[in-house]
Amino acid sequence: MLTIKAWPLLFIFLFSILVCPACQDRIFDNPFDPEASETLFEVVNTILSPAAVPLGLAWDGNTLWNADGYTDILYSLNRLNGALVRSLASPQSLLSGVAFDGEDLWICSEAGATVFRVGILTGGIQKRLDLQKGSFTALAYGSGALWIADALSNKILQVDYLTGEILSSFANPGKRVDGITFDGSSLWLSDSTTLTIYQVSLQGAVIKTFLSPGQAPRGLAFDGVFLWNADATQKIYQLRINN
Repeated sequence: MLTIKAWPLLFIFLFSILVCPACQDRIFDNPFDPEASETLFEVVNTILSPAAVPLGLAWDGNTLWNADGYTDILYSLNRLNGALVRSLASPQSLLSGVAFDGEDLWICSEAGATVFRVGILTGGIQKRLDLQKGSFTALAYGSGALWIADALSNKILQVDYLTGEILSSFANPGKRVDGITFDGSSLWLSDSTTLTIYQVSLQGAVIKTFLSPGQAPRGLAFDGVFLWNADATQKIYQLRINN
């Protein structure tokens, strides 16, 4: 017979059995339907980010860069184990996004419509683009342009990285863009409000949609083979996308 003191322990044990499976990483395209006939992605590896508020993510050919929206620090991480390689202080407050252009990093902030190019070795400002209006939550570099998510208009802006001219734009298929990356031919967008990741064409047509592996998808990066997704839980998922 259980003593009075034992009942709380039993309750905790039963509660953990019921709740923990719902807190586990998602495996299927629809985590609420394990009988789904199609698995759109698989988690290859998971590393942890030192960022208190992990937001933007970028791949520089050797390491992953994760933007911390709380400390405004850019962390360079080993993709195999998440070990900190080095860090850079951001010249912007409310840091939200980071991208790599082949030489240096680009960063943006929800605080305004200014983006900076910063040296990947020193963090020094190399270039500043003022787009006059916007609240930028994420950015990527690809096809010779910057792709910037604007929360005010809920659009993706294609921007000339030399002049700051807006070349084109298209509506975000979701409610908010928390991460964006370019895979060589298309863009990937994450939306933490709907727990959704979208693949879209450069004109904004939706190609593929699936639920995120974590509970609050944020930054995205593409390393040439795998898609990476930073989550609010401080996990960074390495994803193999099934065609």
